[in-house]
Amino acid sequence: MNDPQLEQAQRATAISINQAMTQNQLTHMEIGEIAKLSEEIGRLLPAGNVIKMVFSQLRSAKGRRVSTDESKRMMGLLQQGISTILDRASYMTFYTTPAILIAGYQMLLKAAGQDPDTFFPNGVWQFYLEFGLREDTARHACETIGFQNYIAQQRHKIDDAEQLTACVMAASDILVMYNDLLATEWRERRLLYQLGQKLNDPRMVHRWLALRPYDVPDENTDYLKYRKQVFAKFERERLMTQMTETGAEKTISQWQQEETLNELERIAYQRQMTILATLQPSTYSDERIPIPPESCYIGIIWHGHYHLIPIYHQGQRLSPEEVLFMVQQLTEQTIANMQANYLDEILIHIPRSSQAAAREKLPENNKQQIELLKQTPILINWDMTDANASLARIRQNRRGIGDHALTIFRTQSSLVFDQSHIFFDATWGMAIAEIFTNLASRHLSRLTQNRPKAKTKRKLRPITLQLRVSSQVLDELSPYINPLSEISAESISNVVPQINYLRRLLIQRNAHLKLTVNDFLILYRSIYNQVYRPSKILITALNQFGQQGHAQKQAAENAKKMLNEISDLLPAILIPIDASPMNPSARLFPITFCPHDSWRTTLEHHQKTLTLLQTYQQEYQEAIWKKFSNERTTYLQLLMMFGLLMQRYKEIALEGHSFSTVTLKILAGVPKRLQKVLRDIPDHIDLLNDMLKGTEVFSNVGRVADNSSLWRFITAKDDNHKKELCWGIMTRADDTM
Repeated sequence: MNDPQLEQAQRATAISINQAMTQNQLTHMEIGEIAKLSEEIGRLLPAGNVIKMVFSQLRSAKGRRVSTDESKRMMGLLQQGISTILDRASYMTFYTTPAILIAGYQMLLKAAGQDPDTFFPNGVWQFYLEFGLREDTARHACETIGFQNYIAQQRHKIDDAEQLTACVMAASDILVMYNDLLATEWRERRLLYQLGQKLNDPRMVHRWLALRPYDVPDENTDYLKYRKQVFAKFERERLMTQMTETGAEKTISQWQQEETLNELERIAYQRQMTILATLQPSTYSDERIPIPPESCYIGIIWHGHYHLIPIYHQGQRLSPEEVLFMVQQLTEQTIANMQANYLDEILIHIPRSSQAAAREKLPENNKQQIELLKQTPILINWDMTDANASLARIRQNRRGIGDHALTIFRTQSSLVFDQSHIFFDATWGMAIAEIFTNLASRHLSRLTQNRPKAKTKRKLRPITLQLRVSSQVLDELSPYINPLSEISAESISNVVPQINYLRRLLIQRNAHLKLTVNDFLILYRSIYNQVYRPSKILITALNQFGQQGHAQKQAAENAKKMLNEISDLLPAILIPIDASPMNPSARLFPITFCPHDSWRTTLEHHQKTLTLLQTYQQEYQEAIWKKFSNERTTYLQLLMMFGLLMQRYKEIALEGHSFSTVTLKILAGVPKRLQKVLRDIPDHIDLLNDMLKGTEVFSNVGRVADNSSLWRFITAKDDNHKKELCWGIMTRADDTM
């Protein structure tokens, strides 16, 4: 649908930037190129004359590197310009995702003769996260059962205070060693990439993840030291599969020297990924503000109240006995969980873009309490929640105000980890959850063994926050409140063994038919709308609902209309690919698969092949067998092409823009009737363009390690209405999905 106001703003902006570019006599661009780029900038950034001001600042910065903060400030100006020049309706229609803003800014950089890559030192994805994944729904969650399993195995009773103390100490351990943990992760990722290249083994990361330890063999072993020992053994053994022991040692020595040369990259990665930081919300983005370890607290939510326990006191780290003493003061109190105007429950329902303005309305004492809460990277909600509830429901419990990295919830049988996407990608967050679970179990073991000795000289008390607000303050904050709504569902499937059996059969028929479990899931999702038929139970329920009133009847009719039209809908599937093996700072490469007509014929080929086979099994005619054989060949070639497309995405994310030799050889043999699908196989990925196209997120974190207690996973949703559905998929150690 055309929007006259938007089109006028785009034209005016294109003219404005064209004049600025022409006047600046850009020697690096032709006149035709300037006109084309001006039109594209105007389309993406209809900000009027603000565009000239930002362009002028970028031109004046030539010869020096513009900082990330300057880039954020200029993007804020652009967004302000867009919101000023357009009315609210046009703005909401146009500005669906920050990817539009970042893509337009990249074009401005190009117009000003700047290299866009230098403006995003931590990659475009990290920059996008702080603009486009900062709301409450932009958090993913996972669940582990290892801690509760350990408790169930003990013969003696373990009280609440001991369990909570173990979790507080585990959180303290995580924060104290986080910098070294990031250094270890960075080093492993770099070495795994080199190892895979050296041995021509693309599955090197998967091999290591299957062995990576999350626990230690005994109480006296340091986790990080043990993990380094296990990795060194893995590295040496893999090298010695193709070279002598001397050759392996020489290679390892050379890599160690290169690691020293790349120390600045490692330090930048640690600064980028640390959770010892608080998020400072502004109108257009969140900024990470570092927190010194000695200033950090662990937050405990107990009976709805927030209590803070420091990691350090007077320069010394708190001992388990000191933490137990503080925790016992909380658990022995009987505090009524009264319904009141709690500030955290109000702020969590205010959009991040309005947080700064809303917090300015608060009395000084509330602001001071928030500042204390902002020094708390990890919150532990110890109020018991229902283990049978969905993860989406569990994470709706008290969870801070959105400025911190991690909230941990307790159920009767698990711990649930709610993680900000700005700090954690899904697989990294799951690894931290597993490490935490094992640390907590170790601390609980030591606490219960040392019960008679558990005495402390320093009698410290936790800080209890006062987060209630008056009705008058609530009235002032009400205009800012805009709760986000979401609908979620969970399911469990035993389909993985069947898919793996199918994969083995296909490889036996053709070595190039290497489809992964995720490939099959994506392919099936792309054709699912064609095969889906609503059940009789659903239709009956809709009919009964429609009889309850006029509004219900209209809603039921709309639902049935959508169900009738679903077969014509094509999902644009956004698939996050792990980019860390090549460059840990890049984190993720989101790519979009749009199932065009070429792929939608997969179902037709499948059904036709099966029908011909069944006919042949009844009639045994050679002519039917020949038709079946030809149709089967076409069908399998189509599957092979789909597998190559998915592999191509991974190649680009990990290795850059060049086709692998194997891919080229296979593509050369594609029959003409299938060559139309080649248009979908890309030679590069435009991260921002793919973020714009995707309507569904398909986040499959794969199968967890055999020794993992991870149980469930829910993915994050970015802050726009374009994403209609987000799939979070995980396969447990027992192969249930």
